Amino acid sequence: MARSRSPLKYVGAHVPFITLVVLLVCAFLMGGGSRDDITSLMFLRPIAVICLGIGLYSLTKKQWREFKLPLGFMAAILGLILLHLIPLPPVIWQALPGRELAIAAGEAAGGLQPWREISLVPYRGWNAFYAMLVPAAAMVLAVQIDREDHRKLVYLVIGAAFASAIWGMVQAIGGFSRALYFYDVTNTGSPTGFFANRNHMAALQVCILPLLTLLAARAKGPRKGLIQTACAAIAVLAIMMAAATGSRAGIALSLVSLGASWLVWRARPMRPELRHRRRDRRLPWVPYAFGAFGVAMLGGFALLLTQSQSFTRISGTSPVEEFRFVVWETMIEFLPQYLPFGSGVGSFVEIFQVHEPSDMLGTSYWNHAHNDWLEWALEGGIPAIALMALALLAFARNTIGLIARSKTGQLEVHLGLAGAVVLFVLGLWSAVDYPLRVPALACLAALASVWMAFPRAGQALGQSDGDGFGQSAGKPAFMTNEGSFQTRPQTDN
Repeated sequence: MARSRSPLKYVGAHVPFITLVVLLVCAFLMGGGSRDDITSLMFLRPIAVICLGIGLYSLTKKQWREFKLPLGFMAAILGLILLHLIPLPPVIWQALPGRELAIAAGEAAGGLQPWREISLVPYRGWNAFYAMLVPAAAMVLAVQIDREDHRKLVYLVIGAAFASAIWGMVQAIGGFSRALYFYDVTNTGSPTGFFANRNHMAALQVCILPLLTLLAARAKGPRKGLIQTACAAIAVLAIMMAAATGSRAGIALSLVSLGASWLVWRARPMRPELRHRRRDRRLPWVPYAFGAFGVAMLGGFALLLTQSQSFTRISGTSPVEEFRFVVWETMIEFLPQYLPFGSGVGSFVEIFQVHEPSDMLGTSYWNHAHNDWLEWALEGGIPAIALMALALLAFARNTIGLIARSKTGQLEVHLGLAGAVVLFVLGLWSAVDYPLRVPALACLAALASVWMAFPRAGQALGQSDGDGFGQSAGKPAFMTNEGSFQTRPQTDN
């Protein structure tokens, strides 16, 4: 009889995984908004700092080498933000382009020009730095956990999206009462789930489609049909919820995500399973249960459409849609004034107010450009543009490599393709919105970046193909050394 493992030993051997799970749960429950004045950030960010400290303490040189691409990009982003927050002597910062208004303000005050940072709005730059610590902690921890733990993370992300969708239905059933929303500044009248913004709720629903495809493609054993049916049902719910939010991007990118998920499906391992072809007769109630689930979801979807503002939003226009192109055109005109160093990370609100066209003036303000690629270029200048270009090049190169190896059936390649689809969707979404400024979605992007780096890391660590998501073969992952992404003591494997 195999000896039992004490919970204390399990926790000791899985500290990075447990820490990451705690961080992700907190991110989904407390990090569903992009504003810097959300009360829950007072709890989420300190938790992230603690998690990052644990991750950095346990990070090994080997793990850094194997995942140096995503970790390097994360370090470069944090470094660029900090560079913008270093105080400079007046003779230097006054020579930077776009500082004329700050210089005039100092002269009007009648005093000596103080030392200033590159960022024209330093406190927003510090907010951006603190915000990046959340996905940074997720990434540092994610590179340290093994294959079996990453499978559990896939279930965790899907579970979070499913729970958010159910809560969106609760909001509709409750008549969209303010008490059912997590945040004060939110899209009342639409199902936002755990998020403040309907678009970000839709983004999570769309991003789980390749993950559901991954589970369905790797399912095997007598419950293969059950798993694939469950994945299809949740996918239908996710698409319905993305549409119910009234997000145009959600509707369009759900189709893009479905199409791109075909790459994940066609990469499924082609293995003979003759012994499992027989229908599993132990679960005769399953078809009826999923039928009832489907009817309930359709009923909930109908309720959402009748009570929410989805149809009105999809068919009509809002001030954001009306002025979005004007904002982009205005930014393109004044952006060169701040090159090559940019206006400073996080400074969009104040900088745009300086250049805002008179016909857009009113009682509201633009919190973001609704185009993160353009906003990042304005704030970060040439260094930020170079980082984005390198990121696109690395993404294209890795994606081509993953597609070339898709027929190998390896779990690392399969998971990498799913991560590539997630990043592709979030990248397109960032052209019309700002999903990666939401802690929950930023953590998901960090996980997807690590998943894309798995094939190279797995090859270097001499890993073999893993088991399907449908069942575990043989011993649990913590009892075998096969397929581990980190070095653990032999007694703990």
